[in-house]
Amino acid sequence: MPGFLGNERLQFVLFGGKGGSGKTTSAAATALHLAQLKPERSILVVSTDPAHSLGDSFNCQIGNKITSISGVNNLWALEMNASALLEDFNRKHGSVIKKLADRGTYFDRQDIEDFFSLSLPGLDEVMAIIEVANILRSGQYNLIILDTAPTGHTIRLLALPAQMEKWIHVMDMMQDKHRYLFRHFTGKYVKDDCDKFLEMMVEDIGRVKSLLNNSQLTEFVPVTIPESLSIDETERLLLTLKEHKIPVRNIIVNRVAGGEECPFCLSRSRDQQKHVREIEEKFAAYNLIKMPLFPHEIRGIEALREFAEILLEKASYSHKPSFLEPPLEISSTPTAGMSDLLKKDLQFILFGGKGGVGKTSIAAATALRMARCNPDKKVLVFSTDPAHSLSDSFDCPIGDKITLIKDVNNLYGLEIDAGRLLEDLKKEYKADIEEVFDKFLGGGIDIKFDREVMTELISLSPPGLDEIMALKKIMEFVEDREFDFYILDLAATGHLLRFLELPGLVRDWLKTLFRLLLKYKGVVRLTSLAERMVDLSKSVREIQETLMDAKKSEFVIITIPEAMGLAEMERLQVALKELKISCHYVVINMVIPPSECSFCALKSREQQKYVQEASKKFSGYLINQVPLFPHEIKGLDDLTNLSEIMYGRATNQFA
Repeated sequence: MPGFLGNERLQFVLFGGKGGSGKTTSAAATALHLAQLKPERSILVVSTDPAHSLGDSFNCQIGNKITSISGVNNLWALEMNASALLEDFNRKHGSVIKKLADRGTYFDRQDIEDFFSLSLPGLDEVMAIIEVANILRSGQYNLIILDTAPTGHTIRLLALPAQMEKWIHVMDMMQDKHRYLFRHFTGKYVKDDCDKFLEMMVEDIGRVKSLLNNSQLTEFVPVTIPESLSIDETERLLLTLKEHKIPVRNIIVNRVAGGEECPFCLSRSRDQQKHVREIEEKFAAYNLIKMPLFPHEIRGIEALREFAEILLEKASYSHKPSFLEPPLEISSTPTAGMSDLLKKDLQFILFGGKGGVGKTSIAAATALRMARCNPDKKVLVFSTDPAHSLSDSFDCPIGDKITLIKDVNNLYGLEIDAGRLLEDLKKEYKADIEEVFDKFLGGGIDIKFDREVMTELISLSPPGLDEIMALKKIMEFVEDREFDFYILDLAATGHLLRFLELPGLVRDWLKTLFRLLLKYKGVVRLTSLAERMVDLSKSVREIQETLMDAKKSEFVIITIPEAMGLAEMERLQVALKELKISCHYVVINMVIPPSECSFCALKSREQQKYVQEASKKFSGYLINQVPLFPHEIKGLDDLTNLSEIMYGRATNQFA
């Protein structure tokens, strides 16, 4: 039995991995099993992924209030809503934060309120850490199970306690000025509500850090699938977990195909076997739990129970074709060719959707097609997803330098290291602040404290400023006319939505920071720093205008024919309308081709319900169905075949 299912001392179990690997299913099934096995224990399963699918897994409404799971008396679930948590946090602690800033700098209360509120919105991971700290402090639950966001954002989450300690440090520096002056004039210092707030924050974050590193009480369970992209992400995740001293003992290898009923199943199974062997070699130090590919969605209590039984190794799964029904008539929904998308005079084509739906493959195939159709134009395909997969798709190293794709003279790839770009900005900002304060003649305690606070303010930058830095880099290419077309492979839905909202948030943040800097205009010269901030603000405005210009940009939604995929697609559609980003195309990916095979027929029957549902709900969109390949899409030959299916009306050789 895996340790996370048998260790009664565990208080915290986290599931993470590539989008679409089955993290949520694994977390929900584990929570359900442990709740039923130990009725005396109170168990809470929490999703920190902004694109929640916990409710879909349990087949019930959950949302941002702790909700009891029907029929299981000791199991509760929560889908964290970062903005609601932020509102609550500001309501409880806003006055203390304002007081701290009022004491600590030249800024007035309004300035500080603006700055702190702007630095937090959308900070899903920060609010998740604070909420986990609150839940731990309450002592209401014996075990917390965390369903985390896709890999890149989970890596960011794990680094956050240290980042938040910096945030507390900035506020503590503000309070230090008050402590100094109080002692200076009264000879002693008495702690007040600001000190108590800071102590509580230090204690809370310390509690989370301590629990994350405690091998007796915590376990992280990576979930992977037998594909090279997922294996690579798992390697990156394991390195981060090791770096943060977070215990890992088990790895779930999900969606392992076993059927040999038809050539398609056999081909898929053979393709997976080499990856299963790679997993066994690379992750030999861990207990590997292999889970089968099911012909149906794991949704609802009964399906989760079945999943948990196999996870526990109490049962083995075999597909029984004895209950075959007549084949379902394949949807007559017309598959709209997408060739006209490439004929438009667009600068940017953006691909987004739920994790694991094939965004990277489709973005790469589109870029390849675009390059071949326009041999005299330069095409750049780039990834803003923190867990990059472009290198895997093209089967060649790309990284964070513009790389010419082998055998295609006008196609370039870039996996932007957004974190490095942000660190560069922070270093430049801090150097500028040091320089301008060094030039200030005179001094005194006020300037000493203000220098420290101003130097650290950049560490309170809004979430995703790193991603904005990535887009700023792209806008520089646009200004220099370096490329003619840009194809974007974006992060998974929840983080993508936050990313699309960011230009507005970051512009507000920069305006506020700029206004704060101007407070010092009469005291110190801020010319170069002010210019840098104005330049960044201008770039952000250009990004916003470009994304909202239907003549320049088009968004393509990628989904798969499953309930969770459709739910994500609807959320994304609503957000794109609100953000005024042009979107007329939907790709339903991984559609199982018609087959006599009982496994494929059963899965196809389930999929077609969702294809028909999507065509009704998205009647105004051009819907393009793309078949599931019996092997991983990797390298130029596979990408060429995929591009022909999407754009060239070519017959699919796997149909």
